[in-house]
Amino acid sequence: MAVFQRLALAGLLFLVAGCVTFRSGPTISASSDEASVSGAYLQGRFAAQSFDIPRAGAAFEEVSRKFGGQESNQTAFGYALAAGDFDEAVRQARLIVAEGQEPSGDNPEGEGIQSDLPILTLASAAMSDGDAEEAAALLEQPLRSSLGRSLSALLRSAAMYEVGGFDAAAEALNQQAEGTFRGLVPLHASFLYRLTGDLSAAENAFRQSINAPRSQIAGMAYARVLEDKGQSADAATLYRAIMEDAGLYSRAGRFGLARLDALEGSTRSFDRLADKNSRLVTNGRELYALALESFAWLGFEQAIGIQQNQPGAEQLRRSSLVIPLGLANLARAVDPGRDGAHYIAAMIFGIYETPEVSSQIAAMIPPESWIYDYAILEVANAQIDMGDTDGAISTLRKALRIDDGVPQWALQLHLHLAAEGRYDESDRAATRAIESAERLGVSETSLWRYYFSRGAMRIEADRWEDGIADLEKALALAPDEPLILNHLGYSYVERGENLERAFGMIERALEIDPQNGAIVDSLGWAHFQRGNYEEAVELLERAVGLEPADAVITDHLGDAYYMTYRDREAVYEWRRVLDLEDADDELKAAVTLKLDGDFSEAPVLAARSGS
Repeated sequence: MAVFQRLALAGLLFLVAGCVTFRSGPTISASSDEASVSGAYLQGRFAAQSFDIPRAGAAFEEVSRKFGGQESNQTAFGYALAAGDFDEAVRQARLIVAEGQEPSGDNPEGEGIQSDLPILTLASAAMSDGDAEEAAALLEQPLRSSLGRSLSALLRSAAMYEVGGFDAAAEALNQQAEGTFRGLVPLHASFLYRLTGDLSAAENAFRQSINAPRSQIAGMAYARVLEDKGQSADAATLYRAIMEDAGLYSRAGRFGLARLDALEGSTRSFDRLADKNSRLVTNGRELYALALESFAWLGFEQAIGIQQNQPGAEQLRRSSLVIPLGLANLARAVDPGRDGAHYIAAMIFGIYETPEVSSQIAAMIPPESWIYDYAILEVANAQIDMGDTDGAISTLRKALRIDDGVPQWALQLHLHLAAEGRYDESDRAATRAIESAERLGVSETSLWRYYFSRGAMRIEADRWEDGIADLEKALALAPDEPLILNHLGYSYVERGENLERAFGMIERALEIDPQNGAIVDSLGWAHFQRGNYEEAVELLERAVGLEPADAVITDHLGDAYYMTYRDREAVYEWRRVLDLEDADDELKAAVTLKLDGDFSEAPVLAARSGS
């Protein structure tokens, strides 16, 4: 199910919860003159503002232990939970619940799930310790938020399965309050049937769950039920569809086909991994963790779906990820083998620019996991963020030596090699990715990315004909993809070839994605290349407004100003290029020449200047 369909089911609950994040720290009164407390408090505030969650958690823990108080405890609890410090989160949750503290912050009515997290944490601690009865008892307490009540119903049902079996679990599930989000109930009920061994009931339930949130998880579980029932042909059909989707769940499809001896080119080592790939849920504790993971996943998707052009989008997106991170960490604490929760946490720490933590968490995911393909990508991305490009390349190459059936690994390797200017190696990796994707039967809706990426790299490496052939192939596979239309059109414009068709492609791309600054820039630059300088200025001004930190677009606007005799504005934009972080050395050198009045590398500008 598409992300926005899921969000329609969940409403604005997660957005409300996400916007109301934990405070960046309590207010320490003037009478609190302990230097260590003040220092820790300031460190915590600074770390919180930059979303350095582990440092914020450690600092606020120190403040809480030495200073105490309602706000200190709640802030320390929130950041401990987000940081994955489960023991400290449980300690703080006990303090909050024992003292009957009311939620603080900007949400006094408790509409967001953060007000319910202490109870959910204590219940999760009991479940982690094997005390399902205590967990169920804690979850009987009335929770403040609609989202908390929705999640609590699933958690209590899972705990009651451990206490009293299917009937007790089903009764708890049926007690979910009216008006709460019930989108995940079908999936939860399906797993309850699966746990009882009633495969026919589980089959029917999972089939219906495919139309509910987390449909891919339902699809994986449904295929496994068909496999266990001996319906090999039906199971293979579903596994193949999962594999060919080439998304997060592709490895589960390959595993299933390997177990059915239906995976072309499978190796003995991969077959062994497939045999180790266990079912998603085998007991009530794992079902409890899956419910936490599912709510974390929906919250993550909603945060990532925040539109980039929305005011304060990046800050809002990061703030909205704090609670999904906390829920994922609860799932990881209850079930250390909950790989989907590991992956969510790794991704969020990557977004928070904490690659060391992201890499450590992603590395916990074993090769027999359904999410392992993307765990490797997360580790490699974290290595890139830590400045270890060679390490990322080594990680991907090592993974490919073990398993050649993951085109995403080869594609990522190709991109990292291209960024290093190692074009021959990059080309081989891209070709390997395409061959792997085509061998797996990857759908055209995904395959275009592989041809597009190789084509863009080949053009950059001055292999024009080969690059254009790849881009044209990508366009044939996805004729309405704005990324292809823009890049192919822009490439023709840069060469001064096929300008009429190039204009048409860029204009079509802009119709599809009108707020994309790169596409507006392409159209503006196309007008520049045709000598329509006034039109170019109008479009490039708009492009800079959309992408003010893009050095290439800023340089283009400077050139357009120069050709319309707006020399002061041209100089201003060229000087601004030199201050932008994404300006590479080659661009800076070219701009410096222009600022010095040397237009030898810019023939069009030279013609205007007479030089």
